[in-house]
Amino acid sequence: MLYDLYRPIYTHASTYSLSTNLAIKISLVTMAPKTKKPKVTKPVVGHDEVTKEEETINQNFSLQVAMHVIRQHVADNESVVCSPVSIDTILSILATGAENYTLDQLLKLLGYADVGELNEAACKLSDVLKDSDKEDAPEISSVNALWLDRRFSLKAKFRKVLRNVHKAQVSVVDFVNEADKVVDEANSWAEEQTKGLIKQFLTKKNINNDTSLLLANALYFKGIWHKNFEPKDTKQGDFILLNGDKVRVQFMNQRYKYFEYGTSDECQVLQMPYKTGEFSDDDEDSPKCFSMYVFLPLEKNGLPNLLEKMMIDPNSFIDKFKFKSAKIARLSIPRFNFESDINLKEAMKQLGLTLPFEENCRDFSGIIDVSAYPVYVSDIYQKCRIETNEQGTEAVAVTRFGLMCGAAPPSARPPPPINFVADHPFLFMIREEISGAILFVGTMINPK
Repeated sequence: MLYDLYRPIYTHASTYSLSTNLAIKISLVTMAPKTKKPKVTKPVVGHDEVTKEEETINQNFSLQVAMHVIRQHVADNESVVCSPVSIDTILSILATGAENYTLDQLLKLLGYADVGELNEAACKLSDVLKDSDKEDAPEISSVNALWLDRRFSLKAKFRKVLRNVHKAQVSVVDFVNEADKVVDEANSWAEEQTKGLIKQFLTKKNINNDTSLLLANALYFKGIWHKNFEPKDTKQGDFILLNGDKVRVQFMNQRYKYFEYGTSDECQVLQMPYKTGEFSDDDEDSPKCFSMYVFLPLEKNGLPNLLEKMMIDPNSFIDKFKFKSAKIARLSIPRFNFESDINLKEAMKQLGLTLPFEENCRDFSGIIDVSAYPVYVSDIYQKCRIETNEQGTEAVAVTRFGLMCGAAPPSARPPPPINFVADHPFLFMIREEISGAILFVGTMINPK
């Protein structure tokens, strides 16, 4: 059985935006394996700043998942975008109700020692993904929801974590006798939470008599470039595909502006920040500093080799870039607008998460009380959409977080001007700089 709940979020001109929905369906079957004695862990709720260790853990998970998803799509000559942070959210909720070896696998993949640490990190991530009311600040929201069949009840501990940590809405429904009503309710939720941009979240074929619950996360991001592209500077040009063919596409252009820039033996990397909005020292909330990173291979067909290098040790690969302020004599990047439908099940298995998908799994009794039946995850699907364009409102947004939130002034001895022309397949990443949270990772194979 499969379950897909993604629909693209569309945005206005003057923005860069991405959106994703992720969900799992847990189904009941009647096979029973042997299990070991469950571990006891205490959920912890915290709202402190993300530590360096947590940033490293999150980055490692995000890049490992992204590389496994991206590699197959690049092999199929397809552009792809995925949201590691949305996957992290769903798996964290799942881990809260897991036990035994299944919990061990989830914690190992997510990078935490116990559920307490995981829930504390989830609280901090929730703060990162909270919207700001500041003008020109990125619009962002992460919303969780759970639909539970009326035959079952949630465990009190799991329900508490859903409410306090993940702020999830819980609805009791009848999957067996009122499937049409459930579909309508789920789609209404999706439409409301995504400002009318996700209308068909669920279809009747996605549920059946074995469905015990549906768990979903919807993530939305909309940002305005800190340094906007002028529409009059957009020109048509050749984009060189991996096989050497060329396609004519629209390239956005800027000249002689300062950006954070890094390089390696394999690629150039450019950080393109979004506006943060105006904050003062009296504000209770801290600004969130989002940036897009573009990893442009030095070779025109170098993306597959770049991904293989990143697969070996993603954290080390990213950390080796020493970013410096540099004058970019010519910045040229294509407009692109596409969506991806991703079955994450195989990627999860490749990363060592296998037990939740086994039909004889009995390690989710921390979610619902079904001691007579195994409970397993039938599938995990994700759909993302990304759109880039050139326009935006120009404003000064230099924040107290320095270089990572915007462009820096030139140093006393600036390096020579650099060209950054993304006219061949590249990797991109959207990241929040203060926490290190990676919202989206993708590859642009063909902007046409």
